[in-house]
Amino acid sequence: MPEWSRREERAYDDVTDLAHPPNSGGWIKILLLGIALPLALAWYAWHGYSHEAIWWPGGRSGAAVVKGENAKLLALCYFAGAAAAHFRWLWGLLSTYRIFVWGTTLSLLLWIGGCGTLVYREFFY
Repeated sequence: MPEWSRREERAYDDVTDLAHPPNSGGWIKILLLGIALPLALAWYAWHGYSHEAIWWPGGRSGAAVVKGENAKLLALCYFAGAAAAHFRWLWGLLSTYRIFVWGTTLSLLLWIGGCGTLVYREFFY
């Protein structure tokens, strides 16, 4: 089998894994990934939104601190990431499929909208 077809299959498997709730996990995974991680991300998003300064992770060149209105948009992206983790790891592990699907979909749409607007305003506006 050629290398490119195996890469396509792995990419397809990764995408379909994200589309379904996790199938195994105990209370520790629910507490850490479904409650503690989203609370920490949401607190950081609220802190960055209220102070209008938040950290933007970077690649090789390092990171940057975004300030002003764009910091509020980046805080929205952090909050959407917290919501996605919450819906995936809490409601997905509790087998509440309808809440998992709607919550994950809405939080990822919020993340795409916030990050898309941020990149537009930061680089093209």
